[in-house]
Amino acid sequence: MVHALLLGLCLGLWVCAWAHPLQELDLSSPNGRIVGGYETHIALYPHQISLRRKAITAPKNPFSHICGGSIIAEDIIATAAHCIIATVPSQYKVVAGTSRRNDSDGIIVSVSEIIMHEKYNPSTYDNDIALLRLSSPLPLNNFTIQAIELASTDATPGAISTITGWGTTSAGGTASDQLRAVDVPIVSNELCDEDYGGNRITAGMLCAGVRGVGGKDACQGDSGGPLIIGNKLHGIVSWGNSCALPTHPGVYAKVFYYLDWIASKLP
Repeated sequence: MVHALLLGLCLGLWVCAWAHPLQELDLSSPNGRIVGGYETHIALYPHQISLRRKAITAPKNPFSHICGGSIIAEDIIATAAHCIIATVPSQYKVVAGTSRRNDSDGIIVSVSEIIMHEKYNPSTYDNDIALLRLSSPLPLNNFTIQAIELASTDATPGAISTITGWGTTSAGGTASDQLRAVDVPIVSNELCDEDYGGNRITAGMLCAGVRGVGGKDACQGDSGGPLIIGNKLHGIVSWGNSCALPTHPGVYAKVFYYLDWIASKLP
């Protein structure tokens, strides 16, 4: 997951940390997909959206996929803070109801407000969560466009989670325009922190991966997208060390930990 690809190359510093967010580095780069997963359809994951962005200095350019996200209300999207830091709402479109990353066959809605966690730390990716308020409500149809319920309990280590998105098949890897999914077990924060050398995994983080084996993970372009267990949103794709390594699980913002924060931002 050289995952957070440090939004705009470490926010203009052009210096990348060893652990990166799962966002795409170059908006013009090829389409990508989940590592070690399988093709799927939006009807199976109707909460999934494609967050598309264009540079504020290039208003004539098309909007391009930059991150994923999840519909949690008809006019609210949950995504990662590192996807939207140092940007403005007019740079984004949310595309719902499509399985294809570059198609315009879904519902396209503008973003009217960005609500980033006030304590997001771009150096550690702690509190890597944000909400997007849409300019108009999505037409929820319970088929290809549907809100997902937020997790009301903590995830159990060993539970099988599903991650979806259009991220690369490997760090800097090959491309696919079709939505993909991968099933990965939850790793306890204690073991995950050991894997990352200690004092990296906070209470607001959740880990998932096949320890000692690897091969299944989220990757660049999946940032902000959902990790679900039992049709509930438990995690938001955040960061990790490369993608699908046996030595380092993927790291996600833990939705359960942020329930009060989310509730405080909704009307």
